Amino acid sequence: MGITDLRRDFLELVKIPGPSGFEQPVAEVILKKIQSHVSTVQTDGMGNLLATKEGPEGAPVLALMAHMDEISMVTTDVRDGFVWFDFVVDINAAVTAGQPVVILTEKGPVPGVVRSPSTHLGQTLNRLWIDAGPRSSQVEPGDPIVFDTTPRWLDDEETLLASRAVDNRQGCAILLETARQLAGVELDVSVIFAFTVQEEVGCRGARHLAKTVYPKWAISIDTGYGGDPEAGPGVGVPLGTGPVIRRFESVKPGRGMLMFFADRELVSGLRESADKAGIPYSLDVRFGLFTDAAGVYDEWSDIKCVSVTVPRRNSHSPYEVVDLNTMDQVSTLLTVFLKSLRVSEQA
Repeated sequence: MGITDLRRDFLELVKIPGPSGFEQPVAEVILKKIQSHVSTVQTDGMGNLLATKEGPEGAPVLALMAHMDEISMVTTDVRDGFVWFDFVVDINAAVTAGQPVVILTEKGPVPGVVRSPSTHLGQTLNRLWIDAGPRSSQVEPGDPIVFDTTPRWLDDEETLLASRAVDNRQGCAILLETARQLAGVELDVSVIFAFTVQEEVGCRGARHLAKTVYPKWAISIDTGYGGDPEAGPGVGVPLGTGPVIRRFESVKPGRGMLMFFADRELVSGLRESADKAGIPYSLDVRFGLFTDAAGVYDEWSDIKCVSVTVPRRNSHSPYEVVDLNTMDQVSTLLTVFLKSLRVSEQA
């Protein structure tokens, strides 16, 4: 139990390619890991994996959400033996140069490397393509592409991981650990561990969940900005300083798109649970981004929402860095919160 299982699950999950719209391989692994800890498991029409821990008959539903998809690219053309591509989500083009990638074709995975501008030839990063050698003949327009970097531990204790797909396989691993901790525990509510799809392209899985399940509460577990030498005050949260409870977020505040105001009672309950468990935490507000909580709130604003994030450095890059100790704290926080949640108090 605890961080040992969390580490194992997390390391396994970050190695599985799962771009937006192609999350099934990730879902298959999660299904095998979680099915013995919950009452039922099903896949909805959107592709979300919904693992339900049933509460008392007629109990309200709380959805714990973590998205399975990762940042990705897509093939646009294949010509002259090279693969041309574009970004599906926001990725700084500079971080892709020289990076290994894998193209997920109908005939199987095709490894490649993004071009690096030659200093000897005076080249600049004006155009990007992928060198996949003769296997480029297997590639077709529309094939998804993800980074193919190798996870590596940055400390001797193996708690600081640098890897692709940290956003948001860390959230999936947290939900798995929380399900383990709650196995055999009777709760006052029904909990759906929702492993969602297509968060990176507009929280589409979470929106579908909001419409079809319509939970009373929804808590999104995701990543947030970690502190580094260039992160300004109030932006990056130092790694290893505990979970972050987000009270507001919006990608387009001027037009009210993809936003949520965190439910006060949920925030209060999480803060009390953190204090009870001796877990340090921060509060934050974010503009210009979104999580599944915003997708749910955008669909049905009477669903009580909040987002809990784990700080990570190098967002949307081949090597995002995260602290497993904070992931473990989030799992403990959720467990303590759910055990203490009383329907009468949250009517």
